[in-house]
Amino acid sequence: MSMNKLLMIAVSAVLLAGCAPDADQAQISQTREDYRTCINTSEGNPDKLASCQVLLNKLKQEKAHQKFAEQETVRVVDYQRCLTARKTGDGQAYASDCGKIWQEIKTSNAPEMAN
Repeated sequence: MSMNKLLMIAVSAVLLAGCAPDADQAQISQTREDYRTCINTSEGNPDKLASCQVLLNKLKQEKAHQKFAEQETVRVVDYQRCLTARKTGDGQAYASDCGKIWQEIKTSNAPEMAN
């Protein structure tokens, strides 16, 4: 094999390898955006909130989003419990707590500001 062909193969391999992480990162970013949208449209609806869990599970699989997804899962579960307690009448005292939990969820999913 000539040196030019070998160099061309090496450069092609490097370029192709560089494209794969960008595509994966775009998909992860889209999952995070889908989760943000799901959360922002689900306030007070435990069924809708539960469907957001699927997206959180996808984010848990990504190392960059693992910590966020685990913390967010705890908040979502707490919020679902709070809503259930309010619905069954056991949660009169939880009304303000539910609001606080929801604010934490909304804050952690606010659109990121552009620099």
